[in-house]
Amino acid sequence: MLAIIPKHKGTEKLQAEIKQKISKLRKSQEERKSKGKTFDPYLIEKVGAAQIAIIGSPNSGKSTLLSLLTHAHPEIADYPFTTISPLPGMMEYEDIQIQLIDFPPWLEGKIEGHALGALGRADGVIIVMDGKSENLLEEMESLLKDLKDSKIELSKGKSLILVNKIETPLEQENLSIFKELYGERFTIRGVSLLRISEEEKKELKRDIFNLAGIIRIYSKPPGKPPDLSRPFILKKGETVKDLASTIHKDLAHTLKGARVWGSAKFEGQLVTPDYILHDRDIVEIKV
Repeated sequence: MLAIIPKHKGTEKLQAEIKQKISKLRKSQEERKSKGKTFDPYLIEKVGAAQIAIIGSPNSGKSTLLSLLTHAHPEIADYPFTTISPLPGMMEYEDIQIQLIDFPPWLEGKIEGHALGALGRADGVIIVMDGKSENLLEEMESLLKDLKDSKIELSKGKSLILVNKIETPLEQENLSIFKELYGERFTIRGVSLLRISEEEKKELKRDIFNLAGIIRIYSKPPGKPPDLSRPFILKKGETVKDLASTIHKDLAHTLKGARVWGSAKFEGQLVTPDYILHDRDIVEIKV
C-alpha cells in the first residue's frame, strides 16, 4: 500500500500511519523469531585445524582422554555421568592444534538432536568403549544402531574406536574378539588411558591427526626460505589451486602452477594447479 499510494501533502498522515503499522509488524516479527530460538549447547565454534567429537558410554574414559590430551579439566570420577554438557579442549600436535569435544555419555536408544548436528559438523569421531564391560559387544552394536537410526554412518577414515581399560589378559582377549568383529570397518586401538606411556600418547595423537583428514602445507615466497611457523590447513586430496584459494580468493584465477618440495618427484618440481598436495609439502605459487 505504501508503494502505490500517491505521495503528496494530502496523504502525509496516511503515509505516516502505514509506516507506523509496518514498524510495529516488523518489531512483532523479530520478537517472535527471538522467542523461537532454542539454546544449542553443542554449537561450539570450531577453532584450530580440526574439530573431533568424543562419544561413548558412561564411565568409559572420555573425560580422561580429554584431560590426557588437552589442557581442559573435566570432572573425572569412578561413577558415571560426570560430563553433563559438551566440553572442548585443544590438543597440540606438532605445529598445529586440534579441538577435541567431550560429549555427555551416550544413553542406549537415545541420541539428542543437538548432538546429531554436532556429530555431523565434526571432522571425525572418537568412540571410547569400556574394555572391562561384560557387555562390550552388545554396547557397541547398540551404539552403532542408534547412530544408524539417526542417519549417521561411521566410516573407517572418519572414526577411531578406543577400547579403554585394557589391563589384563582377559581384557586383551576381549579386545582381540572386538577387532575380529569390527577391525575391517573401523580403526581400533586398545589402550589403558590411566597407564598410557609417552610413546603410546604420541601414537594416539598421530591417530587423531590422521582421523581429522587434513594436511599441513607451508608457503615459500620466491627467492626466500619457506615459512614453517604457520602451515595452511587443507583437506586430504586438495590441490595447488585449493591452496591458492585459501591464501586469497583471487589468487586461484591468476594461478599458473607451483613449485613443490616434499611429495614431488624431485625437489622444486614445477606442477600444474590440479596437482594433489600431501602433508608437509612446501609450495611456491607461480602466477
